[in-house]
Amino acid sequence: MSLNLDKSSWRRVRLGDVAAASKEKVDPGDGSVDRYIAGEHMDTDDLKLHRWGDPDEVDLGPAFHRRFRPGQVLYGSRRTYLRKVAVAEFDGVCANTTFVVETSAADVLAQEFLPFIMTSEPFHAFAIAESKGSVNPYVNWSDIARYEFDLPPLDAQKRITDVLWTVELASRAQQERRLALSVARQVWLDGLIADFVAAKHISFSETWTRSPESGHSAAPVDETTGRYVLSLAALGPEGYRPGNLKNVRDTPQIRSAVLRRGDLLVSRANTVDAVGRVGIFSEDRDDISFPDTMMRLSIRDDIIPAFAATVIGSAHGRAHMRRSAAGSATSMVKINRTSLGRLPFPVTARKNQESLLADLSRLDEAVAASTCEADQLSALRSALTAEAFGGN
Repeated sequence: MSLNLDKSSWRRVRLGDVAAASKEKVDPGDGSVDRYIAGEHMDTDDLKLHRWGDPDEVDLGPAFHRRFRPGQVLYGSRRTYLRKVAVAEFDGVCANTTFVVETSAADVLAQEFLPFIMTSEPFHAFAIAESKGSVNPYVNWSDIARYEFDLPPLDAQKRITDVLWTVELASRAQQERRLALSVARQVWLDGLIADFVAAKHISFSETWTRSPESGHSAAPVDETTGRYVLSLAALGPEGYRPGNLKNVRDTPQIRSAVLRRGDLLVSRANTVDAVGRVGIFSEDRDDISFPDTMMRLSIRDDIIPAFAATVIGSAHGRAHMRRSAAGSATSMVKINRTSLGRLPFPVTARKNQESLLADLSRLDEAVAASTCEADQLSALRSALTAEAFGGN
């Protein structure tokens, strides 16, 4: 898809000649606004505000006096490399470090066109280059007001804006669909696992054919050795993540912990939120070992490994891991074979396990398709913005 632009009538302008930073003030305590926006409420490369705060619940301090209104562009002037630009959809207040930008020449620059100027790669590059300070770099409005770009006539602005906003809104719709599907998947799964556990359960250790194995950790090396060990990041919230490897020396201990496709792994040492994460090794290779921060489980034939992984990764399993984690360190806690084995594990027929996994696969495919569509739309918007304003 292309905008097929004829730029012969576009003219070079400075941002400060066609737009201005609003100085409208408001007292957040006078009741005229019920939302405030701080830096943490704005997301990188996301024009939509998904979060906000209530002025009545916090002491905002004197910096929060800049009023914004629907349609105005909010720009985070601190740490410009975070690329925080959003379009307000409601009235509110922000700090004076967030610029509230609006057109100052409506007969030259349409307000709806402005956000795409300020999300273009050349604009971000300019703002980052003009930033001052090393710890918390910032720009002044006078800095970015000097940004120069080619501005099309209003009719061309409208055509470009219509296309870009259409793609933007379609991308948002897919992101919302993906979120809704993900939430529905988790609620359905957690409810079903809870029902299985309530109907009949045993201790997880009763499903093991032998005691869980510990892996072997070795100091990583810089050179490629042909032998690898998994890093902690290899077990994520969604399961096994290929590619999270460290080069290690080829030793008998490393070879004794070599993984095979289908191995069921549980993280025994990690952060509070990550300890007990589970995954199934899914690669056809024999050069990867697991570390001593993980356990390898062997379970009975009447239990599908993917079903066991699903139970451990469910809300039921995660709650057990958090309760069982031992250690006072804020960065690393541990579970052991005994605490893992106490997990109440549902007893259900293999056909029920297969049915759950089949339904889960279909839901995961729907989430993946929505994710792919959202990513493609986001890439399209970036490409069209680059066509209009330059950049990658």
